Amino acid sequence: MLRNFSVVVKTTIFLLTLQGMVCLRNVHLVVPESVERGSRVEMRCLYDLEQEVLYTVKWYRGDREFCRYSPRDVPPLKIFRIPGIDVDREATDAQRLSIQTATRTANGRYTCEVSADAPSFQTAQVHAHMYVVDLPQSGPEMQGLNQYYRAGMKLKVECSSHNSLPAANLSFFINSEPAHKQHVWHRVSPANGSLWNAYSTIQFVVQKHHFIRGKMKIRCTANIYSIYLKSNEQCALEERLPTTPVSLPEMNEVILYPIHRMADTADSADKIHGSSLFVLLIAIWHFTHLIDAN
Repeated sequence: MLRNFSVVVKTTIFLLTLQGMVCLRNVHLVVPESVERGSRVEMRCLYDLEQEVLYTVKWYRGDREFCRYSPRDVPPLKIFRIPGIDVDREATDAQRLSIQTATRTANGRYTCEVSADAPSFQTAQVHAHMYVVDLPQSGPEMQGLNQYYRAGMKLKVECSSHNSLPAANLSFFINSEPAHKQHVWHRVSPANGSLWNAYSTIQFVVQKHHFIRGKMKIRCTANIYSIYLKSNEQCALEERLPTTPVSLPEMNEVILYPIHRMADTADSADKIHGSSLFVLLIAIWHFTHLIDAN
């Protein structure tokens, strides 16, 4: 009895050791985070069987199995139809799954379940979520930015992105720096059908530091997951106040006075001396004539 028990224990230890040495490893799922509605989708379920044999690979959307690959079966691929998921048989195998056209019902959590064959029959599951989105037909629009601003003026600009599912995330940047959250307000509204419009408004008082070499750049960026990213950037100039020239008071009459300068050369002194002598001679001549007349 003890001998049989010992044999069972040794056999169990051997099988556990064998399972630890040769087993299913490194199972992971590659699924795009988001895809545009109507596009083709490629998924991969990657794994390492080491020396084991593959038994089956099963694919689930939510809790429903829609695809199974069993290499021992003929044919090895089986499709279980789910509305909105159209599997491309030609492009699907033990590690690849291809969906021809992504519909909104293809949105959800996907699971890949891999099972090894005997003796381990080890099974592993991995999950990933995929979003099916409707993208805007154009980039974000901006309204309200004036051509000129100066320090102390109020700036108010609205950015909008239309007709998408989900609504786009809008972000403002001032000179490539993210705007402060307290200056930005967001809202969404329904558009056509199940689509949405997104709106974002930025408002703040312009300061001197907002201008770099006389310019201020305002950019609005719209993104949806990692599949959509577009921006709209506009520029405003710093308004400079005109300088007023100093005006002199009006004068009704302008009187010009001659400018007198003192003689500072020898020639000037001689001229003054000659003039004085001439005046003296005239005076003497005049005085002599007065005496003769008497």
